[in-house]
Amino acid sequence: MHDERLELLLAISRRTLGIESFELTGKPTADVHLVSVEDIGRALESAYDAGLIVGYRMGRAECEESA
Repeated sequence: MHDERLELLLAISRRTLGIESFELTGKPTADVHLVSVEDIGRALESAYDAGLIVGYRMGRAECEESA
């Protein structure tokens, strides 16, 4: 599944968790990452904020179309 949502989540994971790809390599050293609870919280907060922004933009676009 490669779409805009996945790309956004991957950008967040790169920035906050240091995860470069969601693809499994079959190598435990590459597929398993140790991340702090603080970093997970930041990643979740970023994803939530992004969802709010996208929802707001979609709502405004729908309002403009119906006006």
